[in-house]
Amino acid sequence: MGASVRVERGVEVPMRDGTVLRADVWRPAEGGPWPALLQRLPYDKSSSFMAQHIVGLEPLPAVERGFAVVIQDTRGRYSSDGVFNPYFDETEDGLDTIAWVRAQPFCDGRVGMYGASYIGATQLLAARAAPEGLVAIAPQLTAAEYHDVWSYSGGALQLGFLLLWIAESLAPPDLLRRPRGPERERAERTLLEILRDPHAAYRRLPLDRDDLAELAPYYREWLSHPRRDVFWQVIDPGSAHARMDVAGLHIGGWHDIFLPGTLRNYTGMRADAPSAWARESQHLIVGPWAHGNLGDHQGDVWYGYGGASAALDLTATHAEFFRAAVERRPAELPRVKIFVMGAGVWRDEEEWPPSRAVETAFYLRGGGNANSAAGDGRLGRTPPGVDEPADIYVSDPADPVPTAGGATFLPGVLIGRNSGPKEQSAVESRADVLVYTGEPLAEDLEVTGEVVIELHAASGAEDCDWAARLVDVHPDGRAYGVVDGILRARYRHGTGQEVPLRPGEPELFRFPLGATSQVFRAGHRIRLQIASSNFPRFDRNPQRMIPPATATEADMRPARQTVFHDAARPSRLILPVIPG
Repeated sequence: MGASVRVERGVEVPMRDGTVLRADVWRPAEGGPWPALLQRLPYDKSSSFMAQHIVGLEPLPAVERGFAVVIQDTRGRYSSDGVFNPYFDETEDGLDTIAWVRAQPFCDGRVGMYGASYIGATQLLAARAAPEGLVAIAPQLTAAEYHDVWSYSGGALQLGFLLLWIAESLAPPDLLRRPRGPERERAERTLLEILRDPHAAYRRLPLDRDDLAELAPYYREWLSHPRRDVFWQVIDPGSAHARMDVAGLHIGGWHDIFLPGTLRNYTGMRADAPSAWARESQHLIVGPWAHGNLGDHQGDVWYGYGGASAALDLTATHAEFFRAAVERRPAELPRVKIFVMGAGVWRDEEEWPPSRAVETAFYLRGGGNANSAAGDGRLGRTPPGVDEPADIYVSDPADPVPTAGGATFLPGVLIGRNSGPKEQSAVESRADVLVYTGEPLAEDLEVTGEVVIELHAASGAEDCDWAARLVDVHPDGRAYGVVDGILRARYRHGTGQEVPLRPGEPELFRFPLGATSQVFRAGHRIRLQIASSNFPRFDRNPQRMIPPATATEADMRPARQTVFHDAARPSRLILPVIPG
């Protein structure tokens, strides 16, 4: 096999501004030209883990199937020249690299792109400019834009992800490029402080600190744009699906932080791509995975050997997808393939979301004492017919509700230690967490699609967060999170504007918890948690109309929160239930 493959390392690729990026080229030793598969990554092209294992496509098998493979360090990263500024150079650099690949003797003019996470961003940011010769993309575990979901979610900062992404992946190679001196030494001390104790770093305020800005200047830019303003809009590939005349293989995980983006990219291109061929050439795969971990174990749950990506052979899947794209034929792949958690099976679908799912309301009920799992909160299909007393708790940013699983990116990310379905007893013992539990199910109930909450509530503060989690309660009392979401109240009318609350005035807050596919088994119970924090996955809200990024401990204020569930204000959880 080695004699049939030719590998050229560090090939120079000039950009339009004269900056030189470098790539490794893998191709058959004889024959050609061939269609080329391009991966542009900021994580070191020479790392077999980052460039091969984590993206699910290995270059050697791809070459054996008749492709040339080009793996390039992005601008300012590892072997490539220039300065790294996340997102902003990827469109032009992507266009220039695609044009360079197409001009090489080994390429037949047809190019596909692939890769996970930020490598998905390099694909989408190039594809939005409709480069000639780009026929297919395979974005995996990635977002559709870089404000919502990537940097913020429901207006709350994705603190756990951003700080760890900088400390583990972005800052270390950047520091090695700096000249030795006091500035580099200070930045190295900051980096070591974060790596030694990430949880202490999460708690340190203000978030907009000079030492962090010195370590990663772009972090301060992200913090200074909490609204979805022009800064984010100019790097939004999700608004350009109508220009992406390419086939798409969209791969996500139910516990991945970027799952909403994966689903939006699939549905957006399926509906809006500029040609019938492109619209018909979109495929979606969603497994029981978290970011960085496509294995069979997530959080506290084992999904069986079939839950791992290895059970699908993603290299073969990619190869068939790209071969079909370059031949302009339908791929011999399911339109949609999802792993149904709880049932432990893969299932093929013709669409996402499944149109047969029925929006089913589960209403919050109780006698006014839903605080903790020991309270009287109930969840059922019958709406309140009388004026049930509201539930009240005090949220204190100085003592936030701790993150317990979910679509997280926290220490231990590569083994899914803090993501996915984590047991909830510690969270549900707190008085500042409202818990509503249904009766044991008489038969299995499948929830597949987007979970939404409609919450009638009031805050004693001018701003607060509403955090909610869907939970699967086993017959023995063990409770595991399924999916969760958050809404920063100042952004309840959209993340482009900040509107303060009127303290004490009830409002209806509607927000998604995210998408899932979960079977709640007979004998299990469905549960909903309501709180006002989920830390350190999200930053703490000072519960005042001040920028959270500059808030100090002295700026934090406790607030009295009220959740209503009476005849006039029926708070409810809306589940997409698959009949039968």
